[in-house]
Order: sequence, then structure tokens, then C-alpha cells
Amino acid sequence: MPIFIFLLLSLAGMQAVYAKPIPSTVTLAATDWCPYTCENQTNNNPGIVHEYLSEVLQQSNIKLNIEYYPWHESIKKAQLGEVDGLLTAVVEEAPSLYFSTVPTYNYQVCFITRSNSNWIYKGTNSLNKIVLGSIKGYGYDDEIDQFIKYNSEKPNMKIVDSGGLEQFNKMLFENEIDAYLDDSRVVLWALRDSKRKVKLSGCLKRKPFYLAVNPNLPWANEFIALINKSLSDPINLQLLNSIKQNYR
Repeated sequence: MPIFIFLLLSLAGMQAVYAKPIPSTVTLAATDWCPYTCENQTNNNPGIVHEYLSEVLQQSNIKLNIEYYPWHESIKKAQLGEVDGLLTAVVEEAPSLYFSTVPTYNYQVCFITRSNSNWIYKGTNSLNKIVLGSIKGYGYDDEIDQFIKYNSEKPNMKIVDSGGLEQFNKMLFENEIDAYLDDSRVVLWALRDSKRKVKLSGCLKRKPFYLAVNPNLPWANEFIALINKSLSDPINLQLLNSIKQNYR
């Protein structure tokens, strides 16, 4: 047998021996971001993405375990390998992680104001006229993220660690802030039975978000390949559309 063929076969054998299979349970971190990921809901309503990915992975006999933390803590735990990855993220939030190339879903960040507010977002210069609330560690939009970064210490910027939506609505209606940033579906879901009225005073472009894992996992490549393949399957896209109907 030619020596180069022998070496190729030997390397292939070594890869087969040392390759790590995807474990039967994968643990991803998330934050309470209902209706995408819902920490305090019943098992029948764990959130669109939580429910969707659970069913998709179950097709490969993999159980999805979700742990909930404030968002910046979720990112840190994924980066340190304390969890396997993140359920919903964008690259700007955690560029050191390994992301799927097929989105798990999409979101749209809007500026939420009181219903009687006359302010409308017209570029970052218009943010200097209001007190704005945002969540630490969130990636909203390149331009918005840069504005928050360079104005984080100013009195018209209120950045919170956790409890975002509930805390922001309290601050909004107590006139501590004039607007806050959040996904339109999240806000409308949270206030669907509330007497408090808000409005969307300008929205950013709808963006996809993805699943991400720690790149040091020995099965990271295999897992992301499985996710990309599964989420591209037309049957699973139909499954997603079906799940979405339960969160209107």
C-alpha cells in the first residue's frame, strides 16, 4: 500500500476514534424574552424558539435544556463554557461564539414610548432629546449600540442589568425614562392584558437571530451542522409556522 494512502487511512481512523458525538442533552442559556423564550410560563408555552428548537432536536434524540439568566450573564456563561451556548443571539453580542448560519427566528427592535408621547425616532441625534432605557449586553443595531456605548455615562441613558421589560415599563410610566428599546412582539405580548398603553415610536429593521455554541466544545462543528440542516428542512419551517400560531 502506498505510504500516503496508509497515512490518510490512519488519520481518518484517528479522527473516528477521537471524534466526540453530540451529547444526549444540550444546555443553552437564555433570558426571559417571551414570546421567544419564556421563563415563567407553563410547559405548554415555553416560548416560540424554545419550543421550536426542542422539537427539532428531539428528532435527533437530543434533549434541549434551557437555563435562564440576565442576558449579559448568559453570554458570559457561554463564553466560559459553563453552558454549551446561547439559544437566541446575534454575532455582535458574542463574536467569540460559533453561530449557526440558518436563523432560528427573527426580531424587530422598536422604541417604546407612552401612548401620548410626540417623540419619534429619527436617527441617533433624536436620542439626545430623551431619556432612553436599554439592557446591558444587548445588541440592538450597530449605530444604536455605538451610541449607547459612547453615551452610557450620560444622565439621559439608563442601562439596566436585568428585569428589562417589567422594569422599563415601571420607569416609563413613572416618567423616569421617555422611551426604551425592545422587540415589538415582546412588548405587545407582555402588555396584551394590561391597561397601560404604549406605542411604537420608530422601529429598526427586522433582523434574524441564531443559535450559538462555545467553539471549544469537541462536538461544536457537528452540532452546528445538524442545526443548519434541520432548520433548513421545509418540514421544520412548517413546524415553526404552526408553533407561532400559539403565541399571537
